[in-house]
Amino acid sequence: MDRVAETYHLKCRKGVWYYRRRVPDHLVGTFGKAVIQHSLDTKSLKQAKRRREVADIEWSARFSAAEGAPPDAGPVPIEQTASTVPHTSNARLKQLVWDYVARTDARFQERIASEPPTSEDEKSDIKMNIEMDLQVIQDRDDPNGAASIYLSGKRILETAGIAPDQLGTQSSAFNELVRRALIELDRRKLAHIQDDHSHGSFDAIFNGARPPDVPFSQLAEQRLQQVKEEAAANGTSRKWIDKQRAAMALICEIIGDATPVGAIDYDICMSVRSTLARAPTNRSKLYKKLTLNEAIARAAAQGKATMAPLTQQYYLRVFKDVLDLAAKKRLITVNPALDLRPLKRDDVAPGDKRYPFTPEQIVQFFRCDFYERCASSGPAPYRYDTKGGWRFWLPLICLFTGMRPNEVCQLHVGDVQQTKLGTWYFDVVTTSIESDDKQPASKTLKTASSRRKVPIHPELLKMGFLQFVADRQAATTEPNLFPATPDQYGNLATYPLKRFRDHFFPQAIKLAPRQTFYSFRHNFRDALRRIGAPAETLQALGGWSQGKRVSDNYGDHSDPDFQVQFINRVAYAGLNLRNLYIEVGAGAEN
Repeated sequence: MDRVAETYHLKCRKGVWYYRRRVPDHLVGTFGKAVIQHSLDTKSLKQAKRRREVADIEWSARFSAAEGAPPDAGPVPIEQTASTVPHTSNARLKQLVWDYVARTDARFQERIASEPPTSEDEKSDIKMNIEMDLQVIQDRDDPNGAASIYLSGKRILETAGIAPDQLGTQSSAFNELVRRALIELDRRKLAHIQDDHSHGSFDAIFNGARPPDVPFSQLAEQRLQQVKEEAAANGTSRKWIDKQRAAMALICEIIGDATPVGAIDYDICMSVRSTLARAPTNRSKLYKKLTLNEAIARAAAQGKATMAPLTQQYYLRVFKDVLDLAAKKRLITVNPALDLRPLKRDDVAPGDKRYPFTPEQIVQFFRCDFYERCASSGPAPYRYDTKGGWRFWLPLICLFTGMRPNEVCQLHVGDVQQTKLGTWYFDVVTTSIESDDKQPASKTLKTASSRRKVPIHPELLKMGFLQFVADRQAATTEPNLFPATPDQYGNLATYPLKRFRDHFFPQAIKLAPRQTFYSFRHNFRDALRRIGAPAETLQALGGWSQGKRVSDNYGDHSDPDFQVQFINRVAYAGLNLRNLYIEVGAGAEN
C-alpha cells in the first residue's frame, strides 16, 4: 500500500521513494499535467528528504522560468526516458568537474592576489565563512548543502550544453563528484588564505595526475599478450588463445575500439551485457559478413537462438579481466564490471548440460547396421572396420571407461599397459614423443585431474581389444593407436565426432536435445553411481573432481588393481554384445 511521508512532496511506492508536487494551476497547460512525480531512486527516507530539497529547488526554478514563457510555447518536457536521453560518459563528466575546479580555484587565487585581506580580522572573517560553507557541504543532511551542490552541478553541465535531466542514472554519481569538488575548493581556499602552499590538492581525484586516455582495444591487446604468455608457460592449447582473442574482438566491437578505458562506466557495462544477451549463437558462421547489430536484427527476424547464459558469462569474464588490468594500471579506480552477470540466469544445471543415452538408445545403437555387419564378418568382428578402428572402438571404449573422445583418439599403443597383478589398463597421460618422421605426437588433457589409469572393461577384452592393439603395433611404427588427422588445434577427435554427429548417430538412433557423443561418458558416470562406487572412484576413473577433501591427499586412488572391481561391475540394462566377441584363436589370424 502507498504511504505518504510527513512532507507532501514525498511518496513511497513498493519501497521506493518518489518526489511528488502539484503544478500551479496557471501552469498546468504549460507542463501538460496537474501533478509531477518521479522516482528519487532510493529506499532510504533520510536520503529521500535530501533529494527532495534539491528537487524542490529544481522545480521551483522550472516554474519560475515557465512564468515568463510565451503562451504558445507548448508543454514543457517533464522527464526523459533512458531510451531517449543521450548517454554522457563518466569520463566526460569528470573532465567537466575537473575543469570547474581548476577555473574556480584560479579565479580565487587571482582575487586574493589582487585584493588580499587588509587586516587579520578580515582574514579571519573570510576563513570563518569558508569553514561554514565547508561544514554545510560536508553535512549530507543539510538542505542548503544539497541546494549548493545542485546549482553548482547545473552550472557545470550548462558549460557543455547538458541539461540535468539528461544524466538519468548517472545523476547521483555526478552530484557526489560535485560535492567532492566543492569540498576540494573550500579546502584550497582555506590553504590560500593561510598562505599554505604545501598542498596541490586535498582529494586524490583532483590531484592533476589524470590517467591517459588509453583505447580499450589497446588494453585488450595487452591482456591478450598476457594470455599468450600464460598459455606458453602452462602448455595451454592454441584453441584457448583463439577463444580469448575472439571474445575480446566481440567486446571491442560492442564498446568501440577507440573508446577510452576511462570512459567505460556501469552504464556501458550494462549495455555490453544487454548486447550479449541478444547476440546470436554461431554468429561468425551464420552472419559472417554482417556487423553485430545487423546480425542481431537478422537473427531475431529469423528466430535464431541467442547465446547461452554460460557463453555470455565467458564473454563477460573476459571483459572483466581486461578492466581488471586497467585497474591494476591505475587507468580506472574501480572495475565497473566486477560483479557483472548474464542478463538471463542459466536454468540448466551443470549436470544436465548433456543428457545420457537411454538404455533403449544404447541397445539400438549397438544393434545398428554397422555393428551387425561387424558381427557377421568373421571370427574377429572388430576387423570389419578397415579405416583405423575408431568407428568400431570409440563408442565402446567411451561407454565402458568414461574416457573423453579426444583422450581415446590420442591414445598411443604404449598407453595400453598391464600391472604386475595382471590388470590391463589405459594410461591416460600427457606426453610428447617423436615418431619415426620426427614430428611430435603430443597428447593433452583437459584438466590436471584427467591424468589417470583406467582398467579395461572385460567386455572390451572379450571383443579382442588386446588383439587389435597387437594388430596396430604390427602394422605400423606410428605411436597412435587410432590413425586420425588432427584439426588446426591438434584435436584428433574432431573428425570422428563430426562423422558420428552427421552420419552414424542419425543412421542408428534419434538423438534427444542435449544428447551428443559425450552422452556415453555420462552413461558411464551413472553406471558407477548405480553400483555405489565411492567419490574417489568417480575421480580416479572419469577424472570428475568431487571437491577437495583432506583424505584426497592419502593413498593412490588411481591403482588399476583396486579400481578394476568397479569397472568389472559396470553394465547396461538390456545390452548384450556377445555377437561382437572374438572367437578363440581369432586374434592370431592375419
